[in-house]
Amino acid sequence: MLVSLKIENYALIKECEISFPNGFVAITGETGAGKSILLGALSLVLGQRADVNVLMDKEKKCIVEAVFETKEDLKSIFETNDIDYDTTSYFRREILPSGKSRAFVNDTPVQLPILKQFADKLIDIHSQSSTSQLKDSAFQLSLLDSMAQNKEILNSYQNTYRKYENLLSEIEGLEKQKSENLKEYSYNEFLFNELDKANLNNKNEQEELENEIELLSNAEQIKEGLYYCLNLLDNNEESNTLLYLNNVKHQLSKIQSHSETLNNLYNRVDSAFIELKDIFEELNDYNETLNFDNDKLQADNERLDLIYSLEKKHNVLSIKELQDIKTSLSEKLFFVDNVSNIIEEKEKDKKLYLKELEDLSKKLHKQRSEVATLMEKNILPLLKSMAMQDAVLKIEVEENKEFTLYGRDSVTFLFAANKTKDNKLSPINKVISGGELSRLMLAIKAVVAENFALPTMIFDEIDTGISGDVAAKAGEIMLQLGKKHQVITITHLVQVAAKAIEQLKVYKQRKGEETFSNIVILSQEERINEIAQMLSDGKESKESINLAKKLLQ
Repeated sequence: MLVSLKIENYALIKECEISFPNGFVAITGETGAGKSILLGALSLVLGQRADVNVLMDKEKKCIVEAVFETKEDLKSIFETNDIDYDTTSYFRREILPSGKSRAFVNDTPVQLPILKQFADKLIDIHSQSSTSQLKDSAFQLSLLDSMAQNKEILNSYQNTYRKYENLLSEIEGLEKQKSENLKEYSYNEFLFNELDKANLNNKNEQEELENEIELLSNAEQIKEGLYYCLNLLDNNEESNTLLYLNNVKHQLSKIQSHSETLNNLYNRVDSAFIELKDIFEELNDYNETLNFDNDKLQADNERLDLIYSLEKKHNVLSIKELQDIKTSLSEKLFFVDNVSNIIEEKEKDKKLYLKELEDLSKKLHKQRSEVATLMEKNILPLLKSMAMQDAVLKIEVEENKEFTLYGRDSVTFLFAANKTKDNKLSPINKVISGGELSRLMLAIKAVVAENFALPTMIFDEIDTGISGDVAAKAGEIMLQLGKKHQVITITHLVQVAAKAIEQLKVYKQRKGEETFSNIVILSQEERINEIAQMLSDGKESKESINLAKKLLQ
């Protein structure tokens, strides 16, 4: 249950802290005093998004802290998210002037989805717009699921449904890709075979061919140059570089011992002689291996032309890119050759998903149908007690052919507030009035709460459109709900407020040029005065005070 709520710098609330008793609690106050602001602050601490517009003072942060009694069945959520568990837990939300938001559970930083996990287990907030949602078929379906406690089955169904939908998309994509690739299969096969026949296994072949052609094309000129160099180095009897250098080396060897400088020069000449002799030998070897081969040159040119033509055809600049294209073509061909088998396997999975969806949707339909009958049976007496003696409610749960995210059921709440000659029922969105809708929603909430409800239920003017004895009966229903749950209702009706075991008042106060909202728990005397003012439009009288005392007995 909600133990307390502390609010700082939120909307019209500068600072307030209020404790909430168990049972049925009424919150009253003038229109515009800030009753709904409390719900906004509570929603904020339970994971709703917010921005800096909620800050009363734009220079300070907003803090909302709610304290809840948390039972053992929530312990798993604490443990899963590495949060310390306690039977009394603190939920805090901070909105900074920069717009950034921070959230904490028992002083552990958490993300908003974690707050919402707790909210789904702690509190049921019925906003003013929730009553009108009763006209919506999706909301009607959610009411049946809540009462039937279908969450686990529905989650299993929805997980399977999403897998099924994804599989359908995959199959559709494969069929489309198959159709497109089939159109290009023959051409892709031709391109692949052409590249395969080219045998482009060496990604450096183009560079090697270009170098070899350059060499073969200039072989005669190279040979002439090599011959001239070799002749200068060693082959010329009249002018022989190696011979001359060897003579220099010989002469230096005779005198090197006389000076370190001469010794160094000798060593350098010796090294130069060795290096030059090695160059001569390599030049000679290269000259002997280099031969002009016209057939080889022609073959290399033809091979290079083939590579150039393939690169131009595929608009690329290297053999590596041609290899990548060949791989891509191979994959496309492989896909077409094997896609039918892939689709066939996925069709088998599709049948399995359909079978699972069929089984789960039947379970959902069975439980929804049973709960619909139970709701009809239990709601009607509550409606009769709220001056709708002739009301008839029929909840139709129809099983359709198509699967949706919520099963195969469509739900329609059929209603008649009064007897008719033909006893015709119509969907509630076509025939129900505002006051009738409020009474029906309250009756539904009461019935659902008997079977499944969260520890705390908050009603924001669920009694809109009713008055008099009907309002008193609505208050009595909330009082009975409060015996099993914490029920907090925001109301303008005296008859409802008087039934509560505790009453809180929201009011505005002005300090200087600023207006603030605040909330207090009323004492018995203060409560009498508040009820009296509600009875007489804010003006107490002896009669209104006496009536207030009577209502509060």
